[in-house]
Amino acid sequence: MKIGLYGGSFNPVHLGHVGIARRAIADLGLDKLIVIPAHVSPFKVADGGVRQPEIWQRVELVQAAFRDLEKAVVDLREVERGGVSYAIDTVREIAAENPGAELFFVIGEDSVEGLPRWKDIDELKKLCTFKSYPRTPESSTAIRKLFEDNKVVLNQDEKVVKAVREGLVRKGGYCPCRLPKNPEFFCPCDEFKGQLADPSYHGLCHCRLYLKV
Repeated sequence: MKIGLYGGSFNPVHLGHVGIARRAIADLGLDKLIVIPAHVSPFKVADGGVRQPEIWQRVELVQAAFRDLEKAVVDLREVERGGVSYAIDTVREIAAENPGAELFFVIGEDSVEGLPRWKDIDELKKLCTFKSYPRTPESSTAIRKLFEDNKVVLNQDEKVVKAVREGLVRKGGYCPCRLPKNPEFFCPCDEFKGQLADPSYHGLCHCRLYLKV
């Protein structure tokens, strides 16, 4: 059996995460992909974890994002375990639960450089094979067309509707809602653009200002 492990903060979960998962399932011929939202990432401990959304709201968004992806299952063991989430603890458990299975740890291309800092990385590499995937940018032209065709419904406050709609069109799909705030709260613009452009995505955006229908 081939099992993929896809862990992360998913803060917020977005099209790029789902795209990587879909590609990993196909490329690796996985029988199952286990999506594992972290309670607190080891690399965000210095922030005290205070900037992540309320944990169970984040879980609901992750479950919704992967609900229709065949072979993907959301595993809440790190959330339920609490504390700092180390991949090695989870991989040890899953390896013990699935003797003989071939394990693959799926990561985004941007995480490869930081792998040497992962706890017990040498043991991790013995327990599983790491596979990295890039994220794909989306067309701003396609995003503008979504708004022109009224396929995106915004917050019902008319002032918010007007400001966000105009800002999105003006910025080619970049979310204007968080630009004045502190850097750590910047909207992940390319992820927002991808969410809008994905024909299979329906639901609230991560900042909950628009609902794609």
